[in-house]
Amino acid sequence: MSLMNQLTKMVAQQATQQAAQKTGLSEGLAQKMMPMAMAAIMGGLKKNASNPQGAQALANALDKHDGGLLNNMAGLGDDNILADGQKILGHILGGKQAQTEQALAKAGGVDQSQITGLLAMAAPVVLASLGKAKREGNLDASALAGLVTQESAKAQQSAPGELGGLMQFLDQDGDGDFKDDVLEAAGKKLLGGLFGRK
Repeated sequence: MSLMNQLTKMVAQQATQQAAQKTGLSEGLAQKMMPMAMAAIMGGLKKNASNPQGAQALANALDKHDGGLLNNMAGLGDDNILADGQKILGHILGGKQAQTEQALAKAGGVDQSQITGLLAMAAPVVLASLGKAKREGNLDASALAGLVTQESAKAQQSAPGELGGLMQFLDQDGDGDFKDDVLEAAGKKLLGGLFGRK
């Protein structure tokens, strides 16, 4: 089972209720949207780690994330963790954070503020998982970059509908932007795939 699959299963089992409480999403919707949020974060990390400097910066950052959070998922909704999550998102997504939030919000038919909260919860979990893998595998920056690339590709392949397009967008140079018609198409296709609607 891939790292992302393990993480998705763990979060679904242990953090769905907290995600719903913190974001105002229903538990069912939070459970469906969280893997998408984690996939988007992994896509951003792939871009950041695509050069040696970025890979080393990620490796250094993960030294502060030993995976302990994975043993205390009950604390995921803690305000301090959410504040850290917001800082992490700024580093990972940079100028693409707003577009990412907008795309995911459109996909789920929810408020962008709810997605902001969901991403803030997802970011520390993703880094904790990578930090644990780095420590247990004694991974250097290059090996870590390879792991991120591999996991991002798996997440993109399994992503429903237009989420794959979002991850390709995150992988591009420059800030770019999503056009309204692309967002609309993403929303319709994702909603159809996730909830059986047309």
